[in-house]
Amino acid sequence: MRLGIIGIDSSHTPVFSNRINTMHKEGRTPCRVTHLWDPGRHEWRHPDGPEQSARDVAKWREDTAKEGVTPVGTLGELLSNVDGVLVLNINGHRHLELAVGPIARGMPTYIDKPLTCSLDQARALLGMTRQYGARCYSASSLRFITEIPKLDREKLGEIVAIDAFGNGEVLDMMPDLWHYGCHAIEMVDAIFKWSGQGPGVAKVSAIRSGNATSGYHLLDMVYRDGRLARLRMDRDGAWAFGATVHGKKGVQQFVVDFAPVYTRLVEGMVGFFEGKEPPVGLRDIVENVAVMEAGNRSICLGGEWVEVPEID
Repeated sequence: MRLGIIGIDSSHTPVFSNRINTMHKEGRTPCRVTHLWDPGRHEWRHPDGPEQSARDVAKWREDTAKEGVTPVGTLGELLSNVDGVLVLNINGHRHLELAVGPIARGMPTYIDKPLTCSLDQARALLGMTRQYGARCYSASSLRFITEIPKLDREKLGEIVAIDAFGNGEVLDMMPDLWHYGCHAIEMVDAIFKWSGQGPGVAKVSAIRSGNATSGYHLLDMVYRDGRLARLRMDRDGAWAFGATVHGKKGVQQFVVDFAPVYTRLVEGMVGFFEGKEPPVGLRDIVENVAVMEAGNRSICLGGEWVEVPEID
């Protein structure tokens, strides 16, 4: 199965190309990345400035070419040469516009995190997949951590609350929760999915401290059935993710080991393109977008509670 990538301004383009094509060479998947379309307007911003940003993009292009990926000049040329598409452009604000083409053709489409940077866009994507019968999938790598299935259901009992932490990296193009907030939010969502309790955030409250390189974001989530989750995403501490899970019978904690995470993420990706059920439905990812949008609005309102609309 031939896969095409849209976007070169993210390190994920060479990384995913390498991992998928390595799996193909090892006979572990029929999928392989064969073509790349660069939609232009590179938006990666390295802290050292535009020259370093340009060098990064050039290196990612070079590394992707080493994987045997052929660049093409138009979206139409890409879509005529592949069976599925990965939208890897770094800016979530552009994901809808870049995904319209493959979805309208009914092609399976993976969209890198965040799915979009607005609930309206996320709902539009969901509606398009239903209209055209296209399969669409998106996920944070934090959904694939091995610590969640190692939790002990019997000792935990029904989960009543989660205290989670993670990195709070932000980008100018995707402020506050849009860029890295999805990682901690999806980790919490994955814990509740594992427990069988599922999604259903009713309202959120969020605050921020500091700036793009220091400080933190705090996000409180209240679920429709009374569950609670608090997420701390900081930029000063060590780069790490983890959680304390509070159940009716006990409490368990974990810190994420990232060694197997990317492998599991890509395995889920190729499984999706092979026709398997994705690890998470698009509807749940749209709810995560709704949570981030409500959280960002709460920040602007000084931490006021903001309702999260239900997703059909």
